Amino acid sequence: MNISSIKNRASEVLMTNKPQYIRNLTILMLVGLIPSLFNGSGTFVRFISLAVTILFLTFQHGYIVSSLKMVRNNAQSLNDDDSFVGFRRFSELFPTYLLISITIWAIMIALVFIFTMIFTIVFGSALTNIGRMISSVAVGGLTGYDLLAYILSNAPYIIFSFLIIFILLIVAAIVVSAFLFAVPYLLEQYKMTTTVAIKESFQLMKNHIWDFIKLQLSFIGWIIMVVVIQSLLTELLSFIPIIGSLIAAIAGGFIGIYTYLPQLYLSQAVFFEELAYHRYEKINQTYGENTHV
Repeated sequence: MNISSIKNRASEVLMTNKPQYIRNLTILMLVGLIPSLFNGSGTFVRFISLAVTILFLTFQHGYIVSSLKMVRNNAQSLNDDDSFVGFRRFSELFPTYLLISITIWAIMIALVFIFTMIFTIVFGSALTNIGRMISSVAVGGLTGYDLLAYILSNAPYIIFSFLIIFILLIVAAIVVSAFLFAVPYLLEQYKMTTTVAIKESFQLMKNHIWDFIKLQLSFIGWIIMVVVIQSLLTELLSFIPIIGSLIAAIAGGFIGIYTYLPQLYLSQAVFFEELAYHRYEKINQTYGENTHV
């Protein structure tokens, strides 16, 4: 797939109703920050946080609806209500979004377990020896210098392996998310739900994972810039913990919305539309033409 043409198409689409689309993204960003207000300790606060997280599980569907309306030449019907479609259609959307979350967590937990086992097998003896040496130092059998020398001699290999495993986990998370990318679009555009949508998303993305990753990487400069700015603001406003983090998140959100986010979301919608056209609509058109003949 041509990433440049997808981004150019997204830029063209954005011009059809840019003010309302920006308005929708702003609403989605501001309302989407509500769950972050319930972070804290205590059983009651954690219970409220869990309830709010569940309630907001489908809220992101507003991005899908708004972007598809823009891409599918229906921009003039875009309105503020599209930002809240995740709430209004909660019962319809929740099972699929819940299954997406469970699928991602299940796969990641399995991968963490596998990599942990590999790490333990490879470095288990070294870690065991360190434990024994610590015990020996405690009883006076070895000096702290002996322990430090042994740790330093093994540290480069252990740290390097840990970093490799960490990077592999990040890559695995990106790939899993890429395979599930199309689920909410299939849910909205073709009314596919739960396992059907997940299976179809895997099939749809099977030969296009790298294309999708390239699309995301094309925005990496903007993403890093916003993350750095938001991190700096969070640090500068750390003297007001909750409010400071909220202000930094809002500032980062607005910077993203007025720089790269509209093109990113629309590029993702265009990306899906191209995949869906070749898999569904082109086949249906060909079938219809053959039937007509």
